Amino acid sequence: MKHIFSAITTFILVTVLFWPMSVAAQELRGVGVVLIHGKGGGQGPLQPLAAALRREGAVVVMPRMSWSSGYRTYASTVNEVAVAVAQAERQGAQKVFLAGHSMGANISLGYVAAGGRAAGVVALAPGHRPLFIAGVSGDSLERARAMVTAGRGRETAEFKDFNQGRTFPIKTAAEAYLSFFDPSGPAAAAAAAQGVRTPVLWVIGSSDRPAIQDQAPYTVGQRVVVDANHQTTPVQGVAQTVAWIKAN
Repeated sequence: MKHIFSAITTFILVTVLFWPMSVAAQELRGVGVVLIHGKGGGQGPLQPLAAALRREGAVVVMPRMSWSSGYRTYASTVNEVAVAVAQAERQGAQKVFLAGHSMGANISLGYVAAGGRAAGVVALAPGHRPLFIAGVSGDSLERARAMVTAGRGRETAEFKDFNQGRTFPIKTAAEAYLSFFDPSGPAAAAAAAQGVRTPVLWVIGSSDRPAIQDQAPYTVGQRVVVDANHQTTPVQGVAQTVAWIKAN
C-alpha cells in the first residue's frame, strides 16, 4: 500500500512540475506560420525561428521560393505563398501567419495586399526596394520593359539584380523581371506596404542600414529594433516574433 501511495505521489508531483511546460508547448496549437526565405534562397537564418515555433506547437511551412533559381512573375510568386498557406491549413492550422526574411518580407506583404488570407505578417529585415535597385542596375529595367512592350515578355535574357551591397547578373523572363523591379510595380508597392491592412510586425536589425533608414512602410503595424545585421535579424528577433504571434 505504501508503494502504491508513493507511486501516486510521484505521479502527481511530476504532473504538477511539467504541466506548465506542456501547456506552454501547445500555446500555438492550431496556428500555422509560413516562413519565407530571402533572395539568396538560404533558409538557415529562419531555422531558429522555425524550431521555436514548433516547440510552441505551431504548424511551420517553409516553401522553397522560385526566386532561388530565377524569377517568375510577381503574381505567380504570390500564388506560391497561397499554396504554402493552404498547406499549413491542411496540416491543421486554423489561422496562418506569414514571416518573411528580406525578399520574403516583400512577397508576404504583396500577398496580403492582394487579398491573400493571413492573420498577420512578420517582416524580418525587409528587403528588395525596386526604386533603389533601378538606380544601380544599368539599362536592365529599360530592356525588360522594351521586350514586354514588343510582345517578348516571356523570353529569357540577362538582367542585373542587387542584394546586400552588390550587383550581379541573373537570367529570367523579361515580364518576370519587370514585375519585380519596376519602381511602379507590385514589388515596389509591397516595399511601401501599400494596401496592407493585415497586422504587421517589422523586425529591424540595428546594423541593417537600408531597413533602418526606410521609414515609408512603418506607418503600418508595429516596429521593433534588434541588435543584428540583415542576415542575423531573424535569429535575434525570435523572441519578439513568437510573442507577437501569440498576442495576435
